Amino acid sequence: MLSKSKKLVISLFCGVVGIDLGFQSAGFEVAVAIDNNPKVLELYRINFPDTLVLCRDISDISAAEIREIIQNKYPDWDGEIAAVIGGPPCQGFSVAGKQDVNDERSQLVIKFIDLVVALNPLMFVMENVPAIEWKKFSHITSNAITLIEEHYFLSKWLLTASDYSVPQKRQRAIWVGSKLAPVNAPSRSDKRFSVREAIPKVSVFDAIADLSYIPINSQTDTWEWNSEWGEKGEYAQYLEKIFPNSSSSQKDIITGCKATVHTVATQQKYADTKPGKKEPTTWAYRLSMNAFSPTLRAGSGNRTSSRPIHYEQARVITVREAARLHSFPDWFNFGTSKLAAHKAIGNSVPPLLAYAIAKTLSIQLEQQSPRRKSALKTLSASSFFGLTHAPNFAYRETVSFLIPSVRVEEAIKKCSGKKYSLREIIFVDDS
Repeated sequence: MLSKSKKLVISLFCGVVGIDLGFQSAGFEVAVAIDNNPKVLELYRINFPDTLVLCRDISDISAAEIREIIQNKYPDWDGEIAAVIGGPPCQGFSVAGKQDVNDERSQLVIKFIDLVVALNPLMFVMENVPAIEWKKFSHITSNAITLIEEHYFLSKWLLTASDYSVPQKRQRAIWVGSKLAPVNAPSRSDKRFSVREAIPKVSVFDAIADLSYIPINSQTDTWEWNSEWGEKGEYAQYLEKIFPNSSSSQKDIITGCKATVHTVATQQKYADTKPGKKEPTTWAYRLSMNAFSPTLRAGSGNRTSSRPIHYEQARVITVREAARLHSFPDWFNFGTSKLAAHKAIGNSVPPLLAYAIAKTLSIQLEQQSPRRKSALKTLSASSFFGLTHAPNFAYRETVSFLIPSVRVEEAIKKCSGKKYSLREIIFVDDS
């Protein structure tokens, strides 16, 4: 049964659950998660065994099929979808890749939007790299934007993860569509999104210093937090507060601790590299303890995706340290493959960033009255509040129509002298 306090969400290109974790913790319920990578979905099932996951390509699944699956899972579901969330693969746009304008993966943005429109949620969130806004990709994005604006108010955000207590200089383009009203980006000064009320910035040291108790060359992947080490750091405790684990037996278990074994020569190269600089042969960046981590990437190439070097120890960071720098809680299990784990982390949305986005959407949903939601459900894209134009105009010109007891002549006067005309009058029961 779907809890009345939960808002139903569908996750496309769900990956390892970074964005889903943020939405789950902000009061949404992911009804179904879809991805075509079976290995990634294995990790999803490990961490969220109660969520229905489908190993499908979004090109081969219809909105009707997804709705039927949800209805079977929640027989009392009223059909409303609060949001569709996802991040179509970004390799075609990424500056770390070839940025091929003909990369077929770039077309997945259109397929994502097509499925969103067919599912008809109240809102959607699409995450991608900032380069998606570049002019060279406008032949793709302009088509997507045109389709979106026929159905949604579109808000575009450029967010930096470090502004939301993620110790990483990761920027992401976020497209938010809403049938209710344009959505402002989450405030960077909002105390709900910061570890400390006065200092929202979290450094590398804040994030991973307490993990230094684990032996430097440990080949043991799983450790139990030792009480002799003292309490976990403030940041780790904050993550566990925002993203609680229902399994008390796993509370003190930490996975992903197995270190990479380096040659003596490599260790010396790393030791000689100053914090904040790159090692010249491997191009590995050495973390600076009082700064942010660079963007953690999904690949493994030296030039673009090498793992950072620990700020104090002559080794690259472990999976758990990468997870902390990405704002995953310690209970989150990335499996036993270090390569797959680092790739999954690099491909995911930092959960704290996703949490800030989700809370912002949740606030707007809660602020809308049932009457307004009901009215919006009755409207088609071509006649949003009786106007033959896209929602962005309708919002600016007719938001005052949403108050009770609106008179038709007021609506007509509002449109007078403009190229838009009233197409139909929709009467809403204000009782």
